[in-house]
Amino acid sequence: MKLKSKNIFVTIAILVFVYSNSLAQKKIVELEGTVKSDSIVLQDINVINLTSNLGTSSDKYGNYTIYASIGDSILFSSIVYRQRIIKISKSHIESKTLIVYLEQSTHELDEVEIGQKMRLNFGKISVPKGTILDNDNISLKKVPNSRKFTDPTYGNSGVDFVEIIKLLTNKIFEKRKARKDEEKDIKKQKQIFLENIFKNEGIDFFTVHLNIKEEEIYLFLDYCEDNGLSNFYKSDEFLIKNFIIKQSKNYHSIKN
Repeated sequence: MKLKSKNIFVTIAILVFVYSNSLAQKKIVELEGTVKSDSIVLQDINVINLTSNLGTSSDKYGNYTIYASIGDSILFSSIVYRQRIIKISKSHIESKTLIVYLEQSTHELDEVEIGQKMRLNFGKISVPKGTILDNDNISLKKVPNSRKFTDPTYGNSGVDFVEIIKLLTNKIFEKRKARKDEEKDIKKQKQIFLENIFKNEGIDFFTVHLNIKEEEIYLFLDYCEDNGLSNFYKSDEFLIKNFIIKQSKNYHSIKN
């Protein structure tokens, strides 16, 4: 009876030890680590616990944090670097650190079917000589047109702004010249108009009808000019004479 009790005690002790050891092995801890390639820290490396399906990625300093227990498999992957799987050991759990070094990936294409579309996104590609690859949407894009950023006439249906400015400037000068020519012509017409008044009206008009002395006729005409006689250079004879008659009355009133 005593032997049977002793065997039961031993069995229970073994079970407790195994269970405790199992719990110790399954203890989940937070691991802090760094991903490197030689002496260079690697950013944006995928770090996935394949056992728990939980993951993270390395920061710009190559550092990451992930939860794991003994026996878990941690996958480190990237497009540029070869993937690596680390199995968590007791030493990892005790140190709570996991520093991993990755090797740069070199992808080789042993055989490429002509006409098959391919987009190569790898760090280094080895392609057999003479292989012809089809164009994709990116390769079909044209090189940026530098003229678009340097030529102000680009995209304006061939309009030359320099020529337009020249034409506008020439038009301004032409209008200005035409205006000056017109002013000069008007001035000339007024001068001729004033010179012809005495000739057209005759001495008697001034001396008899206006009572202007002969030696004062040109003085009187200057007086009329000062009051706007030349502005009638396009008017009919009636308006011209009417203006001169009114001015003669003013002229006499000033003299007297």
